[in-house]
Amino acid sequence: MNTNYIPQLKVIKRIATDLNKVIQSLENIDNLKPPIKWTGSAADLVELTYGIVESKRFNDGDADINTVIQYLCDMFSFEVKDCYDTYRAIRRRVDSRTLLLDEMKEKLNERMDRADEGVWVKRRKNKR
Repeated sequence: MNTNYIPQLKVIKRIATDLNKVIQSLENIDNLKPPIKWTGSAADLVELTYGIVESKRFNDGDADINTVIQYLCDMFSFEVKDCYDTYRAIRRRVDSRTLLLDEMKEKLNERMDRADEGVWVKRRKNKR
């Protein structure tokens, strides 16, 4: 065997090994599941999405509803069949049209109140 080819064979083996690693990692992509799954309703996700878009929280306000809803659906492994139809249903609500956002605000305020009470209790105990 001609020894001039040995360095070339080593390079080819290294490339083959690297390609196998890339192929294995690409095959594993299909097996990955997102760590967070949306468990609320489609209306909840649409309401949240419209709130985000209308408050211009993505791309300095330069993001349309379809792009954001598709992004969130992909991220949360959730399907919203027709965000416009869902939005129309949200607009027809009688009591509050922002049920999810109202609940989120209430729950966050409750959490902060509980945290404040905990801080107050700790401060009182430390003063004794």
